[in-house]
Amino acid sequence: MTFALARGARISARLATLTAAAALVAGCATTENALKDADQLLAEREAARSLPTANLSQYAAALTRFGTMLDVYKDGDPVVYMQTRNILDATNLSNPLVGSEIPGDITEMVRTAVNRIGARIVYVPYHPDYLISQAQLGARFGVTMPDFLITGALTEFDRALSGAGRSNSASVDFGKGKGETNLGADFKRTAILSALALDLNLVSFSTQQMVPRVQASNVIKVLNFSQEDNASLGFYGDAFGFKLEGKYLQGRHSAIRTLVDLSVLELMGKATNTPYWRCIPGGTPDPVVVDNMRKSYEALTPQVKVGLIQVTLRKYGENVAINQQLDAPTQEALRRVYSSRYPQLGDTVDVLSWQGFEPLFFGVPMPWDGQLAAPATLPAAAPGQGGPAASAPARAGA
Repeated sequence: MTFALARGARISARLATLTAAAALVAGCATTENALKDADQLLAEREAARSLPTANLSQYAAALTRFGTMLDVYKDGDPVVYMQTRNILDATNLSNPLVGSEIPGDITEMVRTAVNRIGARIVYVPYHPDYLISQAQLGARFGVTMPDFLITGALTEFDRALSGAGRSNSASVDFGKGKGETNLGADFKRTAILSALALDLNLVSFSTQQMVPRVQASNVIKVLNFSQEDNASLGFYGDAFGFKLEGKYLQGRHSAIRTLVDLSVLELMGKATNTPYWRCIPGGTPDPVVVDNMRKSYEALTPQVKVGLIQVTLRKYGENVAINQQLDAPTQEALRRVYSSRYPQLGDTVDVLSWQGFEPLFFGVPMPWDGQLAAPATLPAAAPGQGGPAASAPARAGA
């Protein structure tokens, strides 16, 4: 009898517990609580969501630096006006029938890159339909004719150019009978590389001729990477395990923007004969720019060379008069600059020769000096490429 009473008491306690739990659940499932949970969920998701960021490639900052460089090198020169033809996909892989793997028109990316440089290079839009519509409404426009046109296209897309994979696996068995244990692990890595190429050329607007040797042709590799990790643990026939998978596909549109920014920087650097490579970490001198400047400098008379030397010295902070005369202040400024910045050239440097003037011209101080990788050494001029002998050679140093 006592046992039956005790058992009945336990059953009654369980029923009371279940009834209280049901009442608690029923009490929680209210409209107010649902709205409260919804508000909390919204707040959490809003706080965790990604915010918009500036769409900048690795060379966006280099374009801005290049604009600063033009302010230094081209001070007093006229503004260069640019325009583009439509920069399209020449590989036909932007067609929807093949999956639209790359964009079919990157003209707007090129415009953005040109406009990022600054006030020395101004982009002139070409929208005739818009101008005609506005003119019909009575608007009046002043037309700016461009100096150069940028033409080009996406010329290459080699999918799965190369690929490789590696996998490792290991398993261990120990114990016997009911204590038998199995351990296993597998690791797999796969990488596939594709290649994208962009070609840009510069055309003189007045003559409609391509500017010789002023072009940019660059290629970028796009990575498709996947990884897979597996692990398992078993006891006498019963086992459990886990599997981790990851995949990274480099954005092709982002890769193309990087190509565009670098190619526009190279194209404008060649067009203006400016050492644009100093804007890029670890940049190397462009032989086209170096050769153009060498020919231009060697074609000058000694008097004009001295004037250019004095202009360049002022960019170093030397307060010399631009009188096209190799006077004592100019010689003293040359000694200070060469001894402090180019001591490896020795005590005497003939700055009327291109070999002597080259480091002075390409090494004009920039605000980011020291922040990027050390600039590459300028290539030595070939024998016989020095400037003509001057009647009174200018020399820096003692």
